Amino acid sequence: MNSTINIIKATGEREPYSREKIIYSIKRAGIPDVLRDQVVRHIEEKLFPGISTSEIYRHISEFIGRSAHPYYEASYNLKRAIMELGPSGFPFEQLVAAILSSKGYRDVQTNVTLQGKCVSHEIDVLAVKNEGHYLIECKFHNQPGLRTDVKVALYVDARFQDVLSAWKAEGDRHKLHQAWIFTNTKCSKDVISYANCRGMKVTAWGYPDKDNLQELIESGKYYPITCLVSLPNFFKQKLLAQNIVLVSDLKANKNLIKSLSVSDPEKAKVEQEINYLLNS
Repeated sequence: MNSTINIIKATGEREPYSREKIIYSIKRAGIPDVLRDQVVRHIEEKLFPGISTSEIYRHISEFIGRSAHPYYEASYNLKRAIMELGPSGFPFEQLVAAILSSKGYRDVQTNVTLQGKCVSHEIDVLAVKNEGHYLIECKFHNQPGLRTDVKVALYVDARFQDVLSAWKAEGDRHKLHQAWIFTNTKCSKDVISYANCRGMKVTAWGYPDKDNLQELIESGKYYPITCLVSLPNFFKQKLLAQNIVLVSDLKANKNLIKSLSVSDPEKAKVEQEINYLLNS
């Protein structure tokens, strides 16, 4: 393989093709070694100078979908599946709330209006743990190549300080108050620097090294229903409209699967894919 082939990232930047990055992404999705080697050979046959990362991932997904292990496509396409929760950011907020609840946070609420010292603020997610009060901004992007930039951190911090001022004026006795940014994309370096300086938490795609968004979803099996390649997009949107966001929600309510206007073999495929995601 000629390592000098440059590919185009979603941001428009160019970088050399990396077999190691492809292998890492495949292994992370739990794809077995025997299929991994086949995928690498397949994609390297398709490479050409200037190929986009989105085209590379499309080739990988299509190859996995046609293989003897088609359900691995669901876990491999996690990042794309999260973006497909939009255009509204509300399903992403529900995903974040579910993750926090599983991590021991209590009184987790979404879409809360809090009065600040100056104005009122709509808070995406509010959570409590031990003596800590957390105000969480869920920054959702539904297009590849976008990053959460420092303007978001500045905006979140300003709102947090206004609410904190009101709480202190009311004699609030919580020992800890903290602003928290949750995003489904990567963050700019300035976001990380500003957050560290201001004592804010950040959970993003690939950040921090431990308990980043991808890791939280995979370790807790909090896969969104948009991961399911066997489920038609029309039904995904219908379920999201009913606040059914997680594959585990679909698993818990078998009547939802039975109500799908698809054939019995297609329903069986959906159930098989659900079992793979939640039990693998």
